[in-house]
Amino acid sequence: MYMKIFYALVLSLLLSSVAYADFDGNEKHTIKNVGFFTNSYTVDGTETDVDEVERLLLYVPDANEKWGTGKILRYVSYGLGFAGGFIVGYSAVSGSNYDAGDDYKTGLFIGGGIVLAAIIVNRVGASKRNGAIEIYNSESGKQKANFGDMSGNAFSAFNVQVAPTSQGGVGLAFNF
Repeated sequence: MYMKIFYALVLSLLLSSVAYADFDGNEKHTIKNVGFFTNSYTVDGTETDVDEVERLLLYVPDANEKWGTGKILRYVSYGLGFAGGFIVGYSAVSGSNYDAGDDYKTGLFIGGGIVLAAIIVNRVGASKRNGAIEIYNSESGKQKANFGDMSGNAFSAFNVQVAPTSQGGVGLAFNF
């Protein structure tokens, strides 16, 4: 009796995981960056958000790694821009005092240099993200399913992978 319940439970889990798996790693997609100042992207000609682009980049590890580096550089540039802007603002306010002399010019110069560095780091991060998209577009769809080596090993023709789903979860993808 308990074995029948166990088999039914295993079969229902297997069928439910196959029903909701959204593994499209073998499909060819084309991502394009359509915004110069904004992060607007299209996937196969349809405008989409950054989350969909990041989900697709998971299937090409080199592109995903380069995208992550670009995101980190973008956040670093935000921190540098904030710090440089604060220094420029503080120096400008302190320079408005008539007794300050020329000391505020040093702060303006240093703060302006930090803001310039932030702009450069942001552009480097954007080029890394664009490079990741180029890598994805060149490598997308080249993954082949593992159908075994036909050497008599029955288990080599069965492949189970964990894949992200379009709902934001994780599913099991079975290849026979």
